Amino acid sequence: MIGQTTTGPPHGDLHGGWFLLALDDELAPGLTPLRLGGTDLIAVRDDDGVRVFEATCPHRGAHLGYGGKLDGQCVICPFHGKRIALGDRARRWSVGEVRTLHAGAAVFARLSADPGDDRGFEQAIKQAAGELTFVAAVNQRVAVPAEYVVENAFDAEHFSTVHLVPAVRGMRVSMGEHDELVIEGEFRTKAPPWEKERRPNFASRFVACAYSPHLVLTELGTAAAPYTIITGAVPDGTGSVGRVVIGVRRDQRESLPALVHGARYAFDQDRVVWDHLDVHAPQRYDAADTSVIAFRRFCAGFAPAGVTS
Repeated sequence: MIGQTTTGPPHGDLHGGWFLLALDDELAPGLTPLRLGGTDLIAVRDDDGVRVFEATCPHRGAHLGYGGKLDGQCVICPFHGKRIALGDRARRWSVGEVRTLHAGAAVFARLSADPGDDRGFEQAIKQAAGELTFVAAVNQRVAVPAEYVVENAFDAEHFSTVHLVPAVRGMRVSMGEHDELVIEGEFRTKAPPWEKERRPNFASRFVACAYSPHLVLTELGTAAAPYTIITGAVPDGTGSVGRVVIGVRRDQRESLPALVHGARYAFDQDRVVWDHLDVHAPQRYDAADTSVIAFRRFCAGFAPAGVTS
């Protein structure tokens, strides 16, 4: 099931593309405080779904998510008791609404009103949500900036070294129809548990689409029966919070425990590198880094939220 809300105003120097803002189980009924980089947000959960708003009271700057009380379409500020309207800019005291998409275990947010910052993600996730069940797999803090988490999908060389994939083939990079960045290739591995009886060796088709510097959707598996991995990271000031969601078709649900375990195991493998990485070291790229360079150029094409090129 998927829901959506309208777009709010720009927020600081965050880019205008999509973020995997939270996992569904992080959001309590009523108000939940959230943070996206230096921006304070609140999620409002009720019988109609989840909506996300700016969290800073326009009166004196209190955080509405800590001690605020939900009252219809308003929040009662915990500092002075003013009724702060949610998303109604015609009211004197109000906070803006952030565009969100809610798909299974994942809540996505985009801070820009510029349609160009979507890069085709809204269409892609709505189609996927109609076909797949999404469940949470990873929610962990890491020491590196958020874009490093997504960059891994485009770091073809690291799959063999870090994740011990026996053979990685292809890994061609291109721009998609909506200016998303795409990488396609093939992994040759041992068959996963649910395929071992049919085949001892396994060729996995790998297709990853980055829709922003902080969000990538990957299809992995056979062409006839792929599963989907959504990886996102949000900056938290000193590093980032990485989240991973797994999507499968109804007839693949028996494979979910193994897929979730695999996602967690792979994330922990990456953390060994991330948590000890010097992000300020010189970057001496070579011929094997073509896809990483393409990803970095893709990231550079995103203006801060609310800024058009």
